[in-house]
Parts: sequence; C-alpha cells; structure tokens
Amino acid sequence: MSISIISSLPSLLPVGNSDVVVVSSDNTASANFRYVCDVSGSVSSARLKCDKLPTTNHGFFGVSKVVETLIAPKVPQLTSGWQDGGYAVNTNLTFREEYGSPPTVATGGTASTSLIAWQAAFRQQDYASFQPSGYQANTVSGATVTVSNRPSAYTMASGQHDFLGFLIKAGSTPKAEITYNDSSGASARMFTVTGNSNLSNYFNLGPLGLYNLTSAQTSDSIAGTVKFPPADATYTVRLILDDAAADKDRTATYTITIDNCERYDDLQVFFRNMFGGIDSYTFTRMNRQRVDVDRKTYGYNASVYGDDVYDKQWSVTYRDTYTLTSDWLTDAQFTWLQEMIYSPECWLLLNSALVPVIVQTNSYNIRKRVVDKLQQISVDVRVGYENTAL
Repeated sequence: MSISIISSLPSLLPVGNSDVVVVSSDNTASANFRYVCDVSGSVSSARLKCDKLPTTNHGFFGVSKVVETLIAPKVPQLTSGWQDGGYAVNTNLTFREEYGSPPTVATGGTASTSLIAWQAAFRQQDYASFQPSGYQANTVSGATVTVSNRPSAYTMASGQHDFLGFLIKAGSTPKAEITYNDSSGASARMFTVTGNSNLSNYFNLGPLGLYNLTSAQTSDSIAGTVKFPPADATYTVRLILDDAAADKDRTATYTITIDNCERYDDLQVFFRNMFGGIDSYTFTRMNRQRVDVDRKTYGYNASVYGDDVYDKQWSVTYRDTYTLTSDWLTDAQFTWLQEMIYSPECWLLLNSALVPVIVQTNSYNIRKRVVDKLQQISVDVRVGYENTAL
C-alpha cells in the first residue's frame, strides 16, 4: 500500500496564487478512507484531510493559504545594511492515508519536495510565465535575477531610504556591490556589504541607508559617509549571491541620482512588490492630508425634569488619510506602480517612522504616452489604525 504524488507544487510558491497537489493511493477501497496532508514549517504545522474524488479516487490539496499562515512578515527597519526580510518560509509536505473503523492515520507517508513560499502578488499571467528557478541562485554563471520592476535609474533625496529584497538558497551569502560616483560621473569609491545566509534578505540601498553604513559593515572598512556622492551625482547598487567564485547570481544594476530639490512636501510609500520584495516610490507633487472623524453621541438630560436635553459625545475616533500626487511618469513607471495598488502590505514614511497604510484607490488605469501624453497619478492612502479621543 502506498501513496503517490501525481502533481506536486513548484519549488517556489507565491502564497497569493493557489496551487493544488494531486495525490493517489492504492488503498482507496479501505473503509473510511481519506487522504491526509501534513504541512510543516520551521515553528508550526497543520494537518489537512481530503476525501477521494469518486471518479478517479484522487485527492486534492490546496496548501497555499495554510503555508501563508506560517510566514511572519517583518516591517522594514530604517537601518543600514542587510536585514532579515521575514517574508518567506521553508515548508515540507507529507502525504498520508486515514482509514479503518475507527479511522486511523497511517504512519510514515510520502514527502514531497521541500518548497519555499513567499509573500508575492503575482497576477496569473505573470505567474504563468515566471521561472522560479531563476529567482534563487542557480548554476548559470552570471545569471541575472528579477527582484523588482522598478526603473533601473531614478532620483532620490539624500535623506531617503529604499529597499531591495532578495530570496536566497541555503548556504548562499548575499552581497551588495556599491559604486560612488563624483560630480563628473567618474567612480570615486567601490565597496561591498555582506549579508547573512538567511532565507530572505533585503538591503537598504537608499542614500540615507548608505550614508549611515559603519566602517565595520563595508568591505574597505570605511564608513559610508566617505566620498558620498554630492548633489546631482550618482551611485550604483546591485545585489549578488556569491556561493561559488564562478557562480554569481545578480540583480540588475540600479543607478540613483541625488536630487535634493523639493518644491512640495515629499511623501514616500513603501510596498511589497510582486516578487515578495520591497519597493518604494516618492510622491513629489502636491500631497494633502485630511482627517476622517467618527463621533458617537447620545442624548443627555441636564435636569431631572428633562427640560434641557442636548447631545453629548460618547467617543471620538479619527484616521488620517493622505492624497498623494506623483510626478510625470514614464510608461514603465505607470505599469510598475500598479503593484502598489494591489500590494498586500504598504507603509508611509511619516516623521522618520514607517506607518502601515491601506491604499484606498480601487481602480488603476494603465496609461501610455502614445495615446495619453504625459500623465500623473493620484492615490489615497489611509493610515491602518484608528486614533481614539475619549
């Protein structure tokens, strides 16, 4: 008697997309037969049960939502260097049989390949064409992995943060390769910052993140402030996985220009992108804040005769909502920023703190310059918690 896996999950599973494991058994004629799937993570596990399909006797398990509960995402910290991303989990699936009177789960079982699940927001058409083997370190020398759809060149103010996420395979060491350029565009300094061999990492590649690097974090033992690019100069960053001298997987090279010109109050939004990493966009045009107030009132008798009746406030709750307006966008930026609209997690940088927000915009029209000319976008984001005035 044995159980077989007919269709298994890919080695990398975005939990936002439903995948089904199909199993079969040669013991389905037993009384009270059911399939069993044990889902185990690093700290917890769950058991699923499924009746056989009468026509084929197969069992079907959709484990994506169960695996999602094992992921403990972490809010990005506004610190320098590498951080534990906390948006992935290594999971094992073991399939067993339950039968008999009373039904008993058989010991042993058939284990599927261990999979890594991560918080991603793929659309189905993107997921269908996505190659999971290209996201982790692989065996192709010099392979480029896609971790973000952000532009490869953009501007940031010197006091801003930014992040780039990376899923890594066990035993690999992530590094960030950084080049400071001077005002003429020539290279002024090159160094690396080494991370930890965790399952997921992200790196603070924003100007302030690099500026605050200590000498203990850099490969040349020099603080990040030394030869930091002046205003209007650039620096470049790319992430690599270096698990063998001749085998480096790397991201695209991102070129950031230091631009401290601020005509309005800039507001920076961070969001979980479709690859499970963290992207950010700075809304540089006129941004407005409003407060939405909810009051609970009740009638109040000022005298025993009830001749002086007026309403009294029982409680007051309020939320802050921000209307954000972008600069003029390219076609690629328009397409990329749709990920912010359907992102599972968003934060707004307020007073040097990342505050969770919910995007209130529920529709997003993709515009193209060939028909729409230059375009901006405007979105509403609401702070994710209520304030209470007793």
